Amino acid sequence: MASRDWIDIESFEAIDDTEQFDRPDIPRVEAVLSGAPERDWQQFFIVRARGLEQTHPGLKMEILADRLGFHTRASNVEETCRLVHEAVQGTNQDFAAQRAAEEQRIADRNQEVRELMTRVKTINADWPPQEPTG
Repeated sequence: MASRDWIDIESFEAIDDTEQFDRPDIPRVEAVLSGAPERDWQQFFIVRARGLEQTHPGLKMEILADRLGFHTRASNVEETCRLVHEAVQGTNQDFAAQRAAEEQRIADRNQEVRELMTRVKTINADWPPQEPTG
Protein backbone atom coordinates (compact mmCIF):
# COMPACT_ATOMS: atom_id res chain seq x y z
CA MET A 1 0.00 0.00 0.00
CA ALA A 2 1.04 3.58 -0.54
CA SER A 3 2.21 5.40 2.56
CA ARG A 4 -0.94 7.54 2.62
CA ASP A 5 -3.03 4.38 2.90
CA TRP A 6 -1.76 3.70 6.43
CA ILE A 7 -2.05 6.59 8.86
CA ASP A 8 -0.52 6.70 12.34
CA ILE A 9 -0.80 9.24 15.11
CA GLU A 10 2.64 10.67 15.75
CA SER A 11 1.71 12.83 18.74
CA PHE A 12 -1.06 14.75 20.48
CA GLU A 13 -1.11 18.50 21.09
CA ALA A 14 -3.34 20.41 23.47
CA ILE A 15 -4.55 23.62 21.85
CA ASP A 16 -4.04 26.70 24.02
CA ASP A 17 -7.09 28.88 23.48
CA THR A 18 -6.82 30.74 26.79
CA GLU A 19 -6.43 34.08 24.99
CA GLN A 20 -9.47 33.56 22.77
CA PHE A 21 -12.71 35.23 23.72
CA ASP A 22 -15.16 32.90 21.99
CA ARG A 23 -14.23 29.28 22.60
CA PRO A 24 -15.99 25.96 23.15
CA ASP A 25 -16.69 24.69 26.66
CA ILE A 26 -14.48 21.63 26.25
CA PRO A 27 -10.78 22.15 25.35
CA ARG A 28 -9.41 20.91 22.04
CA VAL A 29 -6.67 18.40 21.32
CA GLU A 30 -5.17 17.68 17.92
CA ALA A 31 -3.58 14.41 16.90
CA VAL A 32 -0.68 14.97 14.52
CA LEU A 33 -1.04 12.35 11.79
CA SER A 34 1.79 10.71 9.89
CA GLY A 35 0.42 12.16 6.67
CA ALA A 36 -2.59 13.81 5.12
CA PRO A 37 -5.06 10.98 4.52
CA GLU A 38 -6.57 10.53 1.09
CA ARG A 39 -10.24 11.23 0.65
CA ASP A 40 -11.09 7.50 0.39
CA TRP A 41 -9.40 6.85 3.74
CA GLN A 42 -11.27 9.75 5.29
CA GLN A 43 -14.58 8.26 4.14
CA PHE A 44 -13.82 5.09 6.09
CA PHE A 45 -12.73 7.20 9.07
CA ILE A 46 -16.01 9.13 9.07
CA VAL A 47 -17.94 5.88 9.48
CA ARG A 48 -15.80 4.85 12.47
CA ALA A 49 -15.82 8.36 13.95
CA ARG A 50 -19.60 8.69 13.81
CA GLY A 51 -20.02 5.30 15.51
CA LEU A 52 -17.60 6.30 18.25
CA GLU A 53 -19.26 9.69 18.67
CA GLN A 54 -22.63 8.02 19.18
CA THR A 55 -21.29 5.85 22.00
CA HIS A 56 -19.30 8.72 23.56
CA PRO A 57 -21.49 11.82 23.69
CA GLY A 58 -19.52 15.04 23.38
CA LEU A 59 -16.74 13.47 21.32
CA LYS A 60 -16.56 15.01 17.86
CA MET A 61 -13.64 14.26 15.55
CA GLU A 62 -12.61 16.09 12.40
CA ILE A 63 -9.65 15.77 10.07
CA LEU A 64 -7.98 18.90 8.72
CA ALA A 65 -5.05 18.08 6.44
CA ASP A 66 -2.61 16.09 8.61
CA ARG A 67 -4.35 16.76 11.93
CA LEU A 68 -7.28 15.12 13.63
CA GLY A 69 -9.00 17.45 16.08
CA PHE A 70 -11.30 16.56 18.96
CA HIS A 71 -12.48 18.00 22.27
CA THR A 72 -11.81 16.36 25.62
CA ARG A 73 -11.54 17.18 29.27
CA ALA A 74 -8.21 16.86 31.06
CA SER A 75 -9.67 14.24 33.43
CA ASN A 76 -10.30 11.73 30.62
CA VAL A 77 -7.79 12.78 27.97
CA GLU A 78 -5.84 9.50 28.15
CA GLU A 79 -8.96 7.41 27.49
CA THR A 80 -10.05 9.74 24.69
CA CYS A 81 -6.61 9.61 23.04
CA ARG A 82 -6.78 5.81 23.14
CA LEU A 83 -10.24 5.86 21.54
CA VAL A 84 -9.02 8.19 18.79
CA HIS A 85 -5.98 5.96 18.21
CA GLU A 86 -8.21 2.88 17.95
CA ALA A 87 -10.45 4.69 15.45
CA VAL A 88 -7.44 5.54 13.27
CA GLN A 89 -6.03 2.00 13.45
CA GLY A 90 -9.45 0.49 12.75
CA THR A 91 -9.80 2.77 9.75
CA ASN A 92 -6.41 1.60 8.48
CA GLN A 93 -7.59 -2.01 8.73
CA ASP A 94 -10.95 -1.31 7.09
CA PHE A 95 -9.29 0.64 4.29
CA ALA A 96 -6.64 -2.03 3.73
CA ALA A 97 -9.31 -4.76 3.59
CA GLN A 98 -11.32 -2.76 1.06
CA ARG A 99 -8.22 -2.14 -1.05
CA ALA A 100 -7.25 -5.84 -0.93
CA ALA A 101 -10.79 -6.84 -1.95
CA GLU A 102 -10.72 -4.36 -4.83
CA GLU A 103 -7.33 -5.64 -5.98
CA GLN A 104 -8.66 -9.21 -5.84
CA ARG A 105 -11.72 -8.21 -7.91
CA ILE A 106 -9.43 -6.63 -10.50
CA ALA A 107 -7.18 -9.71 -10.57
CA ASP A 108 -10.21 -12.01 -10.90
CA ARG A 109 -11.60 -9.94 -13.77
CA ASN A 110 -8.24 -9.84 -15.52
CA GLN A 111 -8.01 -13.63 -15.22
CA GLU A 112 -11.49 -13.95 -16.68
CA VAL A 113 -10.46 -11.74 -19.63
CA ARG A 114 -7.44 -13.99 -20.26
CA GLU A 115 -9.66 -17.10 -20.17
CA LEU A 116 -12.16 -15.42 -22.47
CA MET A 117 -9.44 -14.57 -24.99
CA THR A 118 -8.21 -18.19 -24.97
CA ARG A 119 -11.72 -19.55 -25.52
CA VAL A 120 -12.49 -17.07 -28.29
CA LYS A 121 -9.27 -18.12 -30.06
CA THR A 122 -10.42 -21.76 -29.80
CA ILE A 123 -13.82 -20.83 -31.24
CA ASN A 124 -12.20 -18.86 -34.06
CA ALA A 125 -9.93 -21.80 -34.93
CA ASP A 126 -12.98 -23.96 -35.65
CA TRP A 127 -15.18 -21.26 -37.17
CA PRO A 128 -17.67 -21.48 -38.74
CA PRO A 129 -19.37 -24.30 -36.93
CA GLN A 130 -20.21 -27.35 -39.02
CA GLU A 131 -23.91 -27.87 -39.64
CA PRO A 132 -25.02 -31.41 -38.82
CA THR A 133 -25.83 -33.31 -41.97
CA GLY A 134 -28.71 -35.56 -41.72
